Amino acid sequence: MRRHFLLTALLIAFSAAVPAIAGAHAVLLSTTPLTDSVLTTPPAAATLTFNEPVAQIGAVVQIIGPTGTRYETGAATVRNNVLTQRIAGRLPNGTATVVWTVISPDGHRVSGAFSFSVGAPSGTANRVDTPALERPRWSSTATTIMRATRFVTTLLFVGLIGVLLFVWGPLMRRGQSLDPDAAAGADNAVRPVLRRLAWVAPVALLAACLAYLPIEAWSDSITISDLLRLRQGQIAGVTALLALFSIPCSLRAAGDNRRAYGIAAGVAAVLLALMPGLSGHASAQQPAWPSVLLDWAHVLAAGVWGGGVIVLAIIAPSLYRATTPASRVAIVLGIVRRFTRLALGGLAVLVVTGAIGALILAGSISEIWQTPWGRVLITKVSVVVLAVAIAGLTRRAAPSFLRAVQLEALLIIIVIALTGTLSGLAPQGSSSTPVTGPFRLEQRIDARIVNVDVVPGTVHALSDVHVIVVNDVGQPAVDVADATVTLSSPAQGITSLPVKLERVGAAHWAGKVTIPEPGPWTVTTHLRIGQFRDEVVVGTMTVSP
Repeated sequence: MRRHFLLTALLIAFSAAVPAIAGAHAVLLSTTPLTDSVLTTPPAAATLTFNEPVAQIGAVVQIIGPTGTRYETGAATVRNNVLTQRIAGRLPNGTATVVWTVISPDGHRVSGAFSFSVGAPSGTANRVDTPALERPRWSSTATTIMRATRFVTTLLFVGLIGVLLFVWGPLMRRGQSLDPDAAAGADNAVRPVLRRLAWVAPVALLAACLAYLPIEAWSDSITISDLLRLRQGQIAGVTALLALFSIPCSLRAAGDNRRAYGIAAGVAAVLLALMPGLSGHASAQQPAWPSVLLDWAHVLAAGVWGGGVIVLAIIAPSLYRATTPASRVAIVLGIVRRFTRLALGGLAVLVVTGAIGALILAGSISEIWQTPWGRVLITKVSVVVLAVAIAGLTRRAAPSFLRAVQLEALLIIIVIALTGTLSGLAPQGSSSTPVTGPFRLEQRIDARIVNVDVVPGTVHALSDVHVIVVNDVGQPAVDVADATVTLSSPAQGITSLPVKLERVGAAHWAGKVTIPEPGPWTVTTHLRIGQFRDEVVVGTMTVSP
C-alpha cells in the first residue's frame, strides 16, 4: 500500500509546497486622496478603487493621523470594486496614513497602505503598528496547502472515475469473454487498489474542505460564520457535501463495477470539477458564466488526462505482478487503446480552454510573454508537451508501459505544481501600488474609464506617465489596443513633447518625460479602441517653477 500511494503523496506534498505565499489578485488602481498628495482641507473620506469587486466581509481601513491617533469612523463600506472609509472629525495638518486590507473574490487577502498630507507633509514619516491588519504567521502556507489538496484530490477523483467508467470496467467486461482467467487475475489484483483510491481521494477532499474553513477564517481574521457568507466558504461547504456523497458511490463502483454507482460517482466528479471555477478568478469576471464554464471544462479535462495518468501509474505495479508477460500484452494494449481515446479528448479540451482562459486572464498575447505569470504558463505548457510526447513514444509498448506512465505521472505532478504557482501570481502586470500623482485626469468613454497620471509632474524632474483604462467594474478594458501621450505648452512655444509609452499590463501603459518649463501644459492622450476607433482625452496640468 505504501508503494501504491507514493505518487499520490508526492503529488499532494509537491503541489502544496508551491507557492508558499499566494500573490495578490485584487489590484489597487487608484485612491482618493491621491498618494503623497498635499490637500488644503481635510477629506471627509478615503476611497480606494480596485480592478475587481472585493468583499465587504473582512474589509478594514485605518486612518492614522500625524501623531498616531486613529480617525476612521464606522465600518468600511464596499460597493462593487470601490472601498470607502469615512473620516471622523477633522484631520490635523501633517501626513496621514491609510492602512487597508480586503478579501479578493477568489479568497486571497490583499493589504497595503498609502499616505497623504493636509496643509504640509510632516517632518518625519508616520510609523505605526497595525497588528489587526497583519495575517498570522504561516497562515498563507496553511491555506495554500488546503487549496492545493482540494485541487489535487479533485483531479485524482475525476481521473479515477474516468478510468473506472471508460477504461478498466469496459476492458474487464470484454476480457471475461476473451480470456476469463487472465481478466479475473488482473481484476482481482487491481480492484483493491481502486477501492483504496475510491475512498482516499474523496475522504482527503472532504478533510481538506473541513480543515480549510477554520484555517481560512483564522488567516483572514474573520469568523467561520463570516467565511460561510463569502463565496469561497460556501463553495468549500458544497464541495465537502459532494465529497461525502461520492464516497459510497465510488466505493461501490470500484468494488463491484456496477455502472449505476459509477454514473452517480461520475455526476459527483463533474460537479466537483465545477467548484474551482465558482470560487476563483473565473467567477469574478463580468459576465461570470462564460469564464466559469471555461474553467469547469479545463479542470474536468485536466482530471480526465492528468488524474487518469496518476491512477494508471498507481495501479500498474499491481497489474504487472498479477499477470504473465503473455497475458499482460493484451491487457496493456487494451488500457492504452481505451485511455488514449479518453486522454486525447481531454487534452484537446485542455489546450483550447487553457489558451482561451490565458488570454482572458492576461488581457493580451503580449502580456503572456512579458509577465512572470505568463512565463510560468509557458513553462507549464512545455512540460505538458513533453509529457504527451513521452506518452506517444513509449506507452504503446507493454514492457515499457509501467515506466512510461510513471514518468508521465511525474511530469503531471510538475504541471499541477506550476498550476499552483499560477494561482499565486497576478495574471496582469499591473502593480498593486496605485498610480497617483499631482496630475490626474479621469474621463469616461462609453463604458470605459480613462485615468492619466503624471508623477511628480514638476519642472526639470523625470516624471512617470501612466495611462490606465478600466471598465465599469474596474477590470482592464482589454479592447483598448494602444495609447499615446503628448504634452504641449503653447505659451513656451512647445507644440509637441511626445512621451514614449510601453505596455506594462492589460490596458496599462507607462513612460517617462522631463518637463522643461513651468506653467500650463496640455496633456493629450490618444486611444485606439479595437482596430478602427480612435478617441482623444485632453487635460491641462500646471507645473510649478
